[in-house]
Amino acid sequence: MTETPTISPAADSPLALLFEIVATTARLTTDEERDAAETAAADHIYTAYPDTLGQAVDHDAWTGHPALRDPAVQPSAVAHLDGGLWLHHTITADADYRDVLTLLVPCTCGHGYVDSLLEDETDLLELLEELRPTGGHAVHSGDTGGPYCASTPTR
Repeated sequence: MTETPTISPAADSPLALLFEIVATTARLTTDEERDAAETAAADHIYTAYPDTLGQAVDHDAWTGHPALRDPAVQPSAVAHLDGGLWLHHTITADADYRDVLTLLVPCTCGHGYVDSLLEDETDLLELLEELRPTGGHAVHSGDTGGPYCASTPTR
């Protein structure tokens, strides 16, 4: 087995200073990550969905979840809408750091959820129009109503 040699930078070098900064910089605690996720979710719906979710979902409705270190999943927040529907919000980890809002809808067979990525308020309104006749449940084309529907299982 080959050992990697340890090379220490000069004490007064820029690299030594950067290493010191990294060593003393604390990551957010899980509680801080949860709070930040809740705030980001509430801010997003108030700005991007002012005529719908911004009016219907209270800031306190969000429950934050910390980041997962493996495989680098960002902090997120969820809000229950009633009838088994949930909103899930996170921010992408790629270079553009954009908000991602997903509506999780229970399917009519009761065995799972269907997720729908929401791009804007128009997407949301179209989806709600489709869900209204079923009371907020997703119907799959070709669904036999059995446990083999195309949804994500509840367990």
